[in-house]
Amino acid sequence: MAGDAAERVTSLAYLEQPEVRPAIGVATDRHLVGTLGGRRASGGVLRVYTLPGEVLAAGRWHLAPPGVLDAGESFQRRIAGGRALALGEGYLGFSLLLPHRAALVSDDPLALKPAQVPNRYVRGLMRALKSLGLSAYYPGRDLVTVNRRPIAAVSFEADERGRLVFEGILAVARPLGAVAHLLDRWDTTGVIKADLLALEGGTSLYEEIGEAPTLAELGALLRDGYKQQFGVAVEDESLSALETQAIAALAEREAMAWNGMRQRRDDLSLVGTSGIQTGVLEAHFALEQGRFLKDIQLAGDIIADSPGIAALEYKLRLCPAEPTAIARVVESVFEDPAHYLLGIGPQRTVADTIMKGMPG
Repeated sequence: MAGDAAERVTSLAYLEQPEVRPAIGVATDRHLVGTLGGRRASGGVLRVYTLPGEVLAAGRWHLAPPGVLDAGESFQRRIAGGRALALGEGYLGFSLLLPHRAALVSDDPLALKPAQVPNRYVRGLMRALKSLGLSAYYPGRDLVTVNRRPIAAVSFEADERGRLVFEGILAVARPLGAVAHLLDRWDTTGVIKADLLALEGGTSLYEEIGEAPTLAELGALLRDGYKQQFGVAVEDESLSALETQAIAALAEREAMAWNGMRQRRDDLSLVGTSGIQTGVLEAHFALEQGRFLKDIQLAGDIIADSPGIAALEYKLRLCPAEPTAIARVVESVFEDPAHYLLGIGPQRTVADTIMKGMPG
């Protein structure tokens, strides 16, 4: 499950990308995570960045709103799942790339259960915030708070080789709730059914400490936070000319397909929706002979590994459209410790959501 070299990480390469184009930023993570276990045999990467302008940063499992691909740099699909968020001016983003999900604490890729991953890797961010004098708290799931007000969001993805992308977005000069006006602008038909209640009343560094630290200042705090928390060496690094070229080619070749990889399908006319811990879960599906699931596409604010969702959607095809059978398939996929589906509460929520979309 985990890459070719399942070992504990002893060093992180630190990379800053100020005002990077959104497509280049995602391509950077996608390219660099592929080098883990190779060029970076015993290390990981901590990338800290800002984006220009205002960017609606959808989660991996959101459906792309109609026409949003014409929004250019104003819409970007993140690598990890979770709720839709704002990026760009007023926010800092960071990515922690590791060869397996427990790499900063153990040689064993499965030493951390999925729910422990954000709990463990958010601690570098927590140290950075506390160094600013803030009483930061991680109550679980996907949000970090200061005085019970959301100030940051985290999520993660594990690919088919178990390589980890842990993502964070920090509100520097604008609160996380500003995503509401971006959804109003770019998702006029309401395809992304975001539950914004959890983000209301959010705060920012500017509101808490009276200033908006720069990328370099916050990057240094994150750098030190992860170094101190996990006892690893952290070394500044720049992309080589060949890496820059490869990343640019990847962005040019796949950016449109990446952003539009999940769209509403006309052949999946039945839809079930449930409120979940991280927002909203949707099941778009069609029936065969009125009694079996012909095909299905899950969407929304879930935090899940892409191989797990692919396996679930595949195994649900031709499953009897009744709760017990669906729940059994869900259990069969996620009993594999490499897979995870977080933010939904009980796994039976998937079956319940599908049944809400059943006709009649």
